[in-house]
Amino acid sequence: MKTADMKYGAAARAALAATIGVAGLVALPVAASAEPTDTADTCEVTGGSLSWGIKESFRAYISGTIANGSWETSDGATYETPSFGWTPATGTVDSQTGAGQVSFTGTVHFTGHDGILDMTLANPTVQFGEDGNATLLLDTRGTDTSGEVAVDVTQEPIAELGALGPIEVESGAATFADVPVALSEQGAPAFADFYAPGEALDPLTVSFEFACAEPEPEPTEEAADEADADATAAESDDSSGTPWLPIGIGAAVVVVAAGTGTALYLRRRGNAAE
Repeated sequence: MKTADMKYGAAARAALAATIGVAGLVALPVAASAEPTDTADTCEVTGGSLSWGIKESFRAYISGTIANGSWETSDGATYETPSFGWTPATGTVDSQTGAGQVSFTGTVHFTGHDGILDMTLANPTVQFGEDGNATLLLDTRGTDTSGEVAVDVTQEPIAELGALGPIEVESGAATFADVPVALSEQGAPAFADFYAPGEALDPLTVSFEFACAEPEPEPTEEAADEADADATAAESDDSSGTPWLPIGIGAAVVVVAAGTGTALYLRRRGNAAE
């Protein structure tokens, strides 16, 4: 008896499981579509140059008889009296606001006083804000008057350039010549606080070119009419089509009910066999 009960009980469970599986196949899933996200249009900087003497009196001090020092350039930076040069340029410009940044690669290393004075300025970036104000950022490393490292930072805003922008995107190029440069509070430690914030440094000149993506063309009236017609036709097809979701749900209910009846029948048959 126990064997028969187990046999018919197992059959009932198998029938019910198969029924539920079929119901799952009948049900029709409804997929949700993801909304596309918009990203800001940007223009890519394709080339450029930066020319800056840093500070004439500082160069004279380094090369004079007091500091008995020197400077050297590397990583793409150059020097031709009276300015250091950096080229080429990379960066981006926002095509909507004219804000952006133009970055250069290259290092200038100053030494003096038998190594006690040791200062590095590298990788300048001119950053343009939406309000038109510009800032000069640099990687800086410098010692204090005792020769201890006092500052070692990356892309620090060491100077303010005043109102230069926003960049006129339509031109595809920009040049800002003899721009006044004022030492910032963050930049003073790079010079061992020898110069106070607000001190005038040498003016700089920066020029660069950039390329922007072509804007999407405005749809013509004819194209707009065709799009409206396609949308109307699609809605018509959807409204006249077979309502598969209600039919699927109804079919699932019928299948589950039939499976339940089968399970009960098998159970009773098993009991009768006892």
